[in-house]
Formats: sequence, C-alpha cells, structure tokens
Amino acid sequence: MHGEIGFVSEPGIGSTFSFTGSFAKGEVSSLDSRWKQYDPVVSEFQGLRALVVDNRSIRAEVTRYHLRRLGISVDTTLSMESTCTYLSNACGTSDFAHLAMILIDKDAWNQERVLQFRSLLKEHRQKGRLNVSTKFPKIFLLATAMTPLERSKLKTAGFVDNVLMKPLRLSVIVACFQELLGNGRKDQVHRKKTTLGTLLREKRILVVDDNKVNRRVAEGALKKYGAIVSCVEKGQDALDKLRPPHNFDACFMDLQMPEMDGFEATRQIRSVETQVNEKIASGEASIDMYGNVSYWHIPILAMTADVIQATNEECMNCGMDGYVSKPFEEEQLYSAVASFFESG
Repeated sequence: MHGEIGFVSEPGIGSTFSFTGSFAKGEVSSLDSRWKQYDPVVSEFQGLRALVVDNRSIRAEVTRYHLRRLGISVDTTLSMESTCTYLSNACGTSDFAHLAMILIDKDAWNQERVLQFRSLLKEHRQKGRLNVSTKFPKIFLLATAMTPLERSKLKTAGFVDNVLMKPLRLSVIVACFQELLGNGRKDQVHRKKTTLGTLLREKRILVVDDNKVNRRVAEGALKKYGAIVSCVEKGQDALDKLRPPHNFDACFMDLQMPEMDGFEATRQIRSVETQVNEKIASGEASIDMYGNVSYWHIPILAMTADVIQATNEECMNCGMDGYVSKPFEEEQLYSAVASFFESG
C-alpha cells in the first residue's frame, strides 16, 4: 500500500501505533450501508439517541462510530460536570425523550456525579419538566479492565445498568442493548428459566474451522454448556459429515476456509438436504432410510470475527440460519441457538 508502519512505546504508559497508506475514495454503497439495508437489528435502534462521556475526544469518536453503525444518534461530553449541564438543558425536549443511554468511560467516571444526575432527573420529573412516562436513560460504564466482582458491585448498587468492556465489539453491544432496552426477540422471563446449559446439553454440534486454535476455543465454549462437539477443518469434511442421515443437531461454520469456504459448504449441504427431502416427499425414498426424519434442515450458524461480514445478504442467501461472533459471548450465543433448541 506504499506506506509505513511504526510505533512509539513508553514503559508504564502505553504504546501508540501509526501507519500510512494510499487509499481510493470508497463508493456510496459501502459495506456498512449494505449492512444497514439488510440487517433487521439496525431498525431496532433507529431513532434512539446516546450520550458518550469521555475526557478523550479521539476515544469518544471510536465509541460514536460503533453506535452510529446501529443507527443511533450520538452526542458527546468531556466530563461528568458537562453531562449534568447537558441533561438539564435537554430535559423536556424531544432529544431527551429519545435519549436511551449514557455511556461513560471509566477515566471520566465519578460515582458521586452519577448519583447527582440521577437525582437531577428525578427532580425534573417531580417539577413536571419530564413526563411521568419518560424512561430514564440506561447508564453503561466503558472499561478496559474490571473484575467480575467490581462489575457486580456497581450493578447491584445501582450506579450502572451494565458494563461494556473495551475494545467494543458490535455483537456484544447489540446483545447488551437488546436486553436492557427491551428490544430483540428474547423473552426475558423465559431467559431466566432457560440457560445455555439446558439449551445445549447433550446437543450434538459440528464445528467447522480450518484454524486449530479456533476449533479448540469453539469446542471448549460449547462443551462448557454440555454440548457434544465434533470438529472438522474443511468444508468438504462438513459436507461428508452432514449427509443425511446424521445425528448432528447444529453446525457452527467458519466463513473463510481454503478450497471450500463456509458459504459454498452451506450451499452444498442445503442442496443435498433438498434432494433427500424431495425423495421422501415423492415416496421415492422412505423416512426409515433417513433416520425416520421426514424433513432435513440442520441449523447452520456462521462463525466469524467480523459481524458485518456475517450479516451480509450472502450469508442468508447461501442457506445459513444465523451467525455467532468469535470469540463466543454467552448472550449472543444464547440468541443464536434459542430459536432452534428452546424446547430444551
């Protein structure tokens, strides 16, 4: 790319990495634009507003970027003090009515100030500046390092609604927002009764990935919830394993593999299933020849580190049923498999 790459590092402080390169101007129909057109998740958050509190403007821009990809409008403040001013000025306006969340970086965090602007909002409601039906914005803390105990204490004390760990990942943001903002397809009451352990226990899952480390990580994550996991490293191996009749309940398919990628492997698996289903439907073959299953369709979930790639139209067009991001996150994994295994 005719550029250079370098870094400056200071012990005990951190490192700054930089690079230069030659880029052409992108077309209007960029990947993000197409993703917004096809992924229904975006429509859940369209019209919402967020306030990002961060004393470093560059870092705030990174957070803004992730939120805007979800169709969320974003304002920023540099301190908790200016946040209180922002909330006072916004109360009673349409902007505040759509303010769904406040995301505060740990470096700008101040517990007393959080209590202050929670009290401020209650005061404005009592004085009639806020409609009684207006929901207070959810508060998220952004942190690069925090123990589970610290997170639990903050949530239990009511200082925050949740903690988002950085670097931010879109799949985690989506799952977190869906749960706390009341969006998404999950039934929260049912979610408390049904866990991944009951959903995946004794389920036979095929993991397809050409990277040995990725296979071991995926296998370990699924076995943690009681699944019986088999692994293969090629798309052709997956095709051979999933020819009816087989005893797999689901398949987690990597997208980028040599020889036969996840898209092509899925297309061929669906083609084989269609042929078998047509034979059974026409009477050409009996169901006892195919494990007493009258209709074959194994759930296939794309595995990818790039959520945007996985939600591309091509993913659904090739016959996949959904996607999970790598590494697996519990809430997102639950969302992906619940529709197939909810009977537990």
